[in-house]
Amino acid sequence: MNNHARKKTIVIGLDGTPYSLICKLIQQGVCPNLSSLISTGSLREIKSTHPPISSVAWTSFMTGMNPAKHGIFGFVDRIPHTYDVYYPNSRHVKSEPIWNILRKHNMRSVLINIPSTYPASEIYGILIAGFVAIDLARATFPNSIVPVLKEMGYKIDVDTQLINESEDQLIQDLYLTLEKRIQAILHFMKSEAFSLFVAIFTETDRLHHFFWESTIRNNIKYRSLFLDYYKTIDLFLGKVMENIDGNTTLIILSDHGFCELKQEVYINYWLQEEGYLHFKITPPKSLHNIGEGSMAYCLDPGRLYINLRGREPNGCVEAGYHYEQLREMIISKLTEIRDPTTNIPIIDRVYKREEIYHGIYFDKAPDLVIKPRQGYDLKGAMYHTTLFDKGIFRGMHTYDDAFVYINKKNIIKHSLEIIDVTATILASLDIPIPGDMDGINFIKWN
Repeated sequence: MNNHARKKTIVIGLDGTPYSLICKLIQQGVCPNLSSLISTGSLREIKSTHPPISSVAWTSFMTGMNPAKHGIFGFVDRIPHTYDVYYPNSRHVKSEPIWNILRKHNMRSVLINIPSTYPASEIYGILIAGFVAIDLARATFPNSIVPVLKEMGYKIDVDTQLINESEDQLIQDLYLTLEKRIQAILHFMKSEAFSLFVAIFTETDRLHHFFWESTIRNNIKYRSLFLDYYKTIDLFLGKVMENIDGNTTLIILSDHGFCELKQEVYINYWLQEEGYLHFKITPPKSLHNIGEGSMAYCLDPGRLYINLRGREPNGCVEAGYHYEQLREMIISKLTEIRDPTTNIPIIDRVYKREEIYHGIYFDKAPDLVIKPRQGYDLKGAMYHTTLFDKGIFRGMHTYDDAFVYINKKNIIKHSLEIIDVTATILASLDIPIPGDMDGINFIKWN
């Protein structure tokens, strides 16, 4: 039996789980199985993507490419040369996912709940798509496993609208979805042959969005429920450990960090106030209502586009000198925005697109990407009546403070990013890493 037939890699994703939280949970004795794993492997902080949202980060994870190569820049993207937008799905991913590379080597994959894989495509193995899947039949390949999933009551995602009923109802659904996810993962892990097994828990992200503030402020009821949630995940990891042998690489990771949400910041309101954005009607219904003389507009979360002549239908900013001067001016002014209650700056850095993107789809990239300080969630709502507000979310994503664990000790790369995990998985299975892959293998393999 050759190495390809024997070696396996299992990847468990905890969406939005911070490195700092993992360290605290281990220190507090909440996650004994994870603590045991770390004693024989490596836990490291990693960086996410720009912006640090699941559709971009998990696509970078599954391709090893930056957005200008895989084509996904946000939950909503622009159709070039128009003011139309679309919601990216698996058909918009332009780079080859890792399981297609493995297929060429006759290596089978089982994939459960990875964002940006809906609708499910044909693979060599099993695929149960994740966010934003809405129909189980279209989310599943092969279709023959749909009855199995229905019989176990599998849930595609948490019903976050339950927060409008009560926090307790949302908590119940968080636990139910976690229970069904675990049931499905363990079922297919035991019943299916695979070289690569990837399963993502998006439930942790939902938990953090709604209950992060309650836990750090020591709300007795919800802090206990929060910790119990991670105890359940830790028990699951104990069962995964039963499937690990000397030929199996185990990787556990998150796609971004998390922190308390202090303020939501509405960038299009700021652009209006500064005179960079005008509307034909108030309130505007879409980007099509951008008025004459508008120089810039924003999409979630903090992706700023210059209204460029020849690129946007009503673009008025000339390429070259005027474009560069406008970007510099906007960067300078953005970094001056301060929290009115504390007077601290809310913007950490503003990136020009050429600083973070490179590839064939570079022209689709936002012209500026705004990285906020922790606690300030940038919003791209087309119209809002104030710069600062706060909605139903109590936690927000961060670029820093994601994590990766691997059951190996010999990490050879100092600064790790989620984009590096793809190449490391390929190396773990003795598969050559494509020359155009942005991520690099971070383990020295024996």
